[in-house]
Amino acid sequence: MVLVSAHRGGAGDVHGAENTLEAFEAAIALGCDYVEFDVRFTADGAAVVSHAAVPADADVLALDDVLTLIRGRVGAHVDLKVRGREAETVHRIVDALGAGSVVVTTAEDASVRRLVDWAAEHAPGLLVGLSSSPRSADGRWQRLLARVESAFARTRIRRSRATVVVAHRTLARWTLRGYARRRGLPLLVWTVDRPDELEHWMNDPATWMVTTNHPARAIAARR
Repeated sequence: MVLVSAHRGGAGDVHGAENTLEAFEAAIALGCDYVEFDVRFTADGAAVVSHAAVPADADVLALDDVLTLIRGRVGAHVDLKVRGREAETVHRIVDALGAGSVVVTTAEDASVRRLVDWAAEHAPGLLVGLSSSPRSADGRWQRLLARVESAFARTRIRRSRATVVVAHRTLARWTLRGYARRRGLPLLVWTVDRPDELEHWMNDPATWMVTTNHPARAIAARR
């Protein structure tokens, strides 16, 4: 059975409700398998849940509040939006929820390598995935290189030693579904919202999990 990850809580088209306790509570009530949320740090080093960069005076949701809400109720699909402090952050999450209830994704190749090494010693079985989106980069040419690299997702995944393939739905269709199957790795497809695409991916035997903004729609499509 393909699992459902509620993207930023699965708030649908109500963008102001993304990454909120209310959205996570609603996803749990729907029966989602995981809730997806973005983790960043504030300027003073506090771990928060936010997709966008956090201004100094922003009123944002603390990571610990999310962990308290979801503990024992739903899995955590954690998308790290930071470079550095990866192991420290994931250790905190795993301590709260258990490695079996957590999957970590990031677009940072080096972060995946660090987390895979950390998990081998401290959290065996933790799934760590490299997103097929471009890694972050500073400077025009570095950003261009990152975009070029993103076209070679299989090479990046192999070099990062990721333990789950995290694929945009288009790349999943083109190459990464077959790659994940050949390598014996779980396939996580993002972000799937259209009813016809949900019908396809929610019933694909090679897919492990689908991330969606419309979890009720995804659950209804699952056969």
